[in-house]
Amino acid sequence: MTKRGIWVEKKGKWAITAIGAVLVLGLAGWGIYWAIQNNYFEQAVSMIDENTPPALFIGLMVVLPLVGFPISVFLIMAGIKFGALYAILLWIIVLPAHTLISYHLARALRGPLERLLTEKFGYSIPRVPEQREALFSFLFLAVPGIPYAAKNYLLPLAGIPFKYCVLMNTVVQLCLGLPFIILGKSATDMNLTWFLAALGVFLVVFFGVRWLKKRYGDKISGAASAG
Repeated sequence: MTKRGIWVEKKGKWAITAIGAVLVLGLAGWGIYWAIQNNYFEQAVSMIDENTPPALFIGLMVVLPLVGFPISVFLIMAGIKFGALYAILLWIIVLPAHTLISYHLARALRGPLERLLTEKFGYSIPRVPEQREALFSFLFLAVPGIPYAAKNYLLPLAGIPFKYCVLMNTVVQLCLGLPFIILGKSATDMNLTWFLAALGVFLVVFFGVRWLKKRYGDKISGAASAG
């Protein structure tokens, strides 16, 4: 095969992965749109405040982030509603539930999607090389700005193993979520120390991830393209 043919094949494989991601996000988006059209989403959001009954708040926190609602809203409100300690305990319980549910949903979708692409288009979803899976997963999970639901669904859709999709995901996003809880706590107590602590964690995460991406990003991109 010519160099151009190899390049086209590689680009085609990554395009198929992108299509899979769009399908997952599209389904989530359709669910959100349907909920908004029927006022379910607005009703749910209106119930998320410091006066929400604890059982209802926890139920909403379990369900809504699975369909794309920002987890940061719940973490801030949890810090306000329950205080830092109980909010962190709640986060420790809810986060693994989200990663487990997302993992199994995405893997269930991956099989039919992969068969469809192989049979209809002759493509297979590319995989990240095994020796790069850990670093690739960590950088993907640690990068700020990528939606919470996208992080939970896209790694298993790409064929990343359970230990990274669930175990590493839980550890990394647990740490990323702590500043939001602290922000909620600082808002309740009007405590400048809590606020500065949260800001400090945000800055450490931001510059730490930038350094890691600068140092390892090209290696991962090259390895993934080769895969």
